[in-house]
Amino acid sequence: MAVRKLLSVALFVIASASLAPGSTAHKGSRPPSVVLKFYLQQQFGVNELGMVAAARAPVSGTFTGFGLDVVYEFNVTAGKSPQSKLLGYVRGTAIVVNNTAASTTFFVQNVIHYDNDNVRGTLSQQGESTFSSVPWEFAIVGGTGVFRNAYGFNVGRIISSTSTPNGNLITTYYEASIFLDR
Repeated sequence: MAVRKLLSVALFVIASASLAPGSTAHKGSRPPSVVLKFYLQQQFGVNELGMVAAARAPVSGTFTGFGLDVVYEFNVTAGKSPQSKLLGYVRGTAIVVNNTAASTTFFVQNVIHYDNDNVRGTLSQQGESTFSSVPWEFAIVGGTGVFRNAYGFNVGRIISSTSTPNGNLITTYYEASIFLDR
């Protein structure tokens, strides 16, 4: 149970980059081809599984040990509420790749399965996240369907964290800036 709670906190921070809705930034003169806006409903205690135990115990002041590997699947919705329109899901892994007294760093790799009206496909994203409230982003490194050959970045921010009978529900808001060369 302690690993689940610690992992919940860790993945909560991973999924919690900070960017105000509607203000996705991009470099250069070319705006993104598509900006997807969605909420990630992370139900910890139900939809995640510890696959590999930590190779090293947590460093004092951190929550997880080096090498901990978790597999997860969470719903993507159109609104803040978990009961709002379902747009798809995110499946992936998070691995603790470094932990010091100052922070814990995770390598995250996942696939967003998106299905909203005529916008259907997957986006592959990956990156490192530090266990802190400092904003970060994930690189979009490919896609399928309408997102074939996509690249870009995905940033988000914390909306809420609520205890549930099964664990913890963490909701985050995301904006994915996607570039398509067609």
